[in-house]
Amino acid sequence: MKTQHVLLLGAGGNVSRHAVPKLVEAGHKVTALVRNPDHAKQLVEDGATAVVRDLTTLDEEGWARLLTPFDVVGWSAGAGGGSAERTYAVDRDAAMGMIDALEELGEFAPFTVMVSYAGAAEASTEDDGGSWYAYVESKKAVDQRLLASDLPYQILGPTRLTDDPSQGITLLGDQRDPASETPRELVADVIVESVGRGEPFSRNPLDFEGGSGKVSEI
Repeated sequence: MKTQHVLLLGAGGNVSRHAVPKLVEAGHKVTALVRNPDHAKQLVEDGATAVVRDLTTLDEEGWARLLTPFDVVGWSAGAGGGSAERTYAVDRDAAMGMIDALEELGEFAPFTVMVSYAGAAEASTEDDGGSWYAYVESKKAVDQRLLASDLPYQILGPTRLTDDPSQGITLLGDQRDPASETPRELVADVIVESVGRGEPFSRNPLDFEGGSGKVSEI
């Protein structure tokens, strides 16, 4: 794997706390963006360059300036529940703003690794006006936008996340067990593999769960 200059968005989250040190250990140069400055110290200790920024404040020019220096951008950002308004602002509008800027960059756009969830592009749920409906609609819109684009990207679709240790991976077909689980550490391992390749896997989106297969053999 070649060394990549990586921008990881949402680096204060529970997937990123695994992904940042793993990316650094793999030899990549990592810039980790967080909204909460309290998370910056740990990121620096893990070997990353920390940037404190609220993604919802960036316009297209701001996005272009942020993205241009990097080989790969990883999206692991999210509102994490709370209000529907905040969910739309982060999970949909900020992500769409990033994609707008990537398309403007054209051939200079970094490879994008989008952390989503299994089946997001076709998912639906009852419109109760709450944050879960906002999340489902936001992730569906963003994944569909990427799938319709000519950008270089990889969508990752884990099932329900847990804090269990990663033992390996199983790729999913069209049938999914509602009880399926995926360790956050495994998602981080797949991010590292995707960053190292710098090009899509043979499946895109890549829907997966915890299993026994080797991530390097995806």
